Amino acid sequence: YRIMEEKKQDITLYQANPLTESRYEFSPTEKNAFYMVIRQVRKNYVEREPPRTEFENMKVQISTSDLVQITDKDHTERARKALRALRDKAIEFEDKEGNWLYCGFINQARWVAKKQVYEVEVSSDLMPYLVQLASQYTEYSLLVAMSLKGKHSQRFYELCSQYKNRGVFGKTVQQLKEMFMLEDKYPLLPLFKQKVINTAQKEIKSFYDQGQCDLWFEYSQDGKGDNAHFTFYVHTKEEEKRKKAQKNAPAWDDMFKQKRGIITILRAVIKNDKKFIERVDKQLDLQTEDITPIYNKLLSLTTDFKGADLAKLTRWVLSTDYGIN
Repeated sequence: YRIMEEKKQDITLYQANPLTESRYEFSPTEKNAFYMVIRQVRKNYVEREPPRTEFENMKVQISTSDLVQITDKDHTERARKALRALRDKAIEFEDKEGNWLYCGFINQARWVAKKQVYEVEVSSDLMPYLVQLASQYTEYSLLVAMSLKGKHSQRFYELCSQYKNRGVFGKTVQQLKEMFMLEDKYPLLPLFKQKVINTAQKEIKSFYDQGQCDLWFEYSQDGKGDNAHFTFYVHTKEEEKRKKAQKNAPAWDDMFKQKRGIITILRAVIKNDKKFIERVDKQLDLQTEDITPIYNKLLSLTTDFKGADLAKLTRWVLSTDYGIN
């Protein structure tokens, strides 16, 4: 994965998984075939006792019942087409230690008629990254990913799963296009948002509302055209439960008033950056333990500073002390 300096900063800041953010484009059927490989890797490496740490070329068997999950039982040729694509397509990425890898997802695939299984060989060079990916996905979440129909929905689900504990991550439009191999498509930003981000957002939210997915996302935009940057906010069932518990707590009313006080101060101090204030508002929902100290700090600043100095110090305090950029 060719990573520019800002991409390295993103990886360091958000502790990105290089495989999740690597450069490739798969159809949903091709990606589902890859998910089946991941599931077998999980069984053979992660779930065994003790877990295996030495990697060699591993042959994964995919049964006819597994093929039904990739496609349907009357169209196994589509599954074979997907396995051919896994053999022919390449993945390219560089991890945060500077290690670079360019390889195919699998070395070979064949149908073993006697056993009625597909046998897929995974490269030893890719195995450490597959084990890392497999350890991050529960069986249920793999099934969610395989149920999603849109290829961009699958990629965004993986990204959101990666960042759900943090609750937020950022990407430029150029980073997303390179990850999804869309550099030559959707030259107009509104079309890219409609076809890629909004479509994925709608499908994932629909699954969440139906109780079939554990997360969904919202996003905000800074900049225009090729300079656009998106901030994605990941919402989970655990977050929803935590908010309900907080609302039932006696101190919630005071905390809510303090949060509104923070936003009121920001609107007075940073008048011309509504999107920044919107991001702070959403991030405070994820960092409720910081609301009271932030409120007290901003009140203190407003008594000692004014004008441009107050605006700069406010941004600096939110970023440096509380990680709100």
